Amino acid sequence: MAGIAPRYDICRYCQERFAQTSGPGRKKEYCGLECRRKAQRERDGRLGQQHARTALPLGRRIAEDLQALAAALLEAEYDARPLKELLGHAREVTREVDHYTAAAVQDARNQGTSWEQVAEAAQLSATTARTRWPEVRVKERLKRRAAERAVLRQPAAPLMEGPDMAEGGPSSQAAERASAKLASALSHLHRASDLTIREVAGQTSLSPSYISRILSGERTPQWPVVSTLAELFGGEPDELRVLFESAHGLMAPARHAIPDAVARLQAALRGLHLAAGLPQSGVIRKASHGTLSTQAIGEILAGVMVPGWEQTAALVTALGGWPADVRPLWEAVHYTFLLCTDPEEGPRQLSAAHPETN
Repeated sequence: MAGIAPRYDICRYCQERFAQTSGPGRKKEYCGLECRRKAQRERDGRLGQQHARTALPLGRRIAEDLQALAAALLEAEYDARPLKELLGHAREVTREVDHYTAAAVQDARNQGTSWEQVAEAAQLSATTARTRWPEVRVKERLKRRAAERAVLRQPAAPLMEGPDMAEGGPSSQAAERASAKLASALSHLHRASDLTIREVAGQTSLSPSYISRILSGERTPQWPVVSTLAELFGGEPDELRVLFESAHGLMAPARHAIPDAVARLQAALRGLHLAAGLPQSGVIRKASHGTLSTQAIGEILAGVMVPGWEQTAALVTALGGWPADVRPLWEAVHYTFLLCTDPEEGPRQLSAAHPETN
């Protein structure tokens, strides 16, 4: 009886012919173990490169923190603080710039930038660039920075540190920004209501001069006044709650349950939208330089989408806010992802009533 002629296939890796096994079971795709291993290593490499391209840049968060540190330095300069304090702020900025430089180089390397291109951008030799910013050293440096920042922001990275926060510090400046946004939001609601200052005074028992100071940002009222004015002007008090708490340094240091955290983040974003005068989605999209689509903007502000950090930061910036002020609220929602070096940044379609994380 004549033997069965062997069947041949082409190896997926080396493209050479090989004798295929006969009988049941899965057919071989490679001519041998070595080709299979090489193909697996190439697949792993491509997946790693794809992750590096899609992950949020390492330098983005550092740049946001730099904005707050530079603002603290400027505020100290305006207040004519002692030289020791000014130089302390300057040292913090310098240290953070060094961290940012290392992170930016690593971001570029993750995107496939050669050491020669890095050296040209940094005005160094390629050898010096490799020695100064090797990947292992950069990652260790950023881990130490993250640990230091975590200690500084304990507990749970609240937006504000409380009424006894240091005057002129970053928390004080964030409170001032929130107070200005609160005044802008109330002022917009007031203009839309067509009520005069005297009519508002007559219905609230507040003096016209006090109302004027609130709407101009000269006075930051207590919550009963904020709530009363918002309702009288036809607005939703809850949309101003986070701005009010930030303005008064009342942000609680404890983590909120995920549903409450989502609601607070959404309220903060809607409050900033209101403070900006309720611009249309097209205007916001243009201000975000195309980072956000009009559909995404509408879904975020409507509470349909809980955005990733990149979308949140772009929206806050487009609305005239500071991403660093909103970051703790976003972290309260996405804190499970902060255990990873690169948190998942894609937008999430979560139920407003029952949000949940993966």
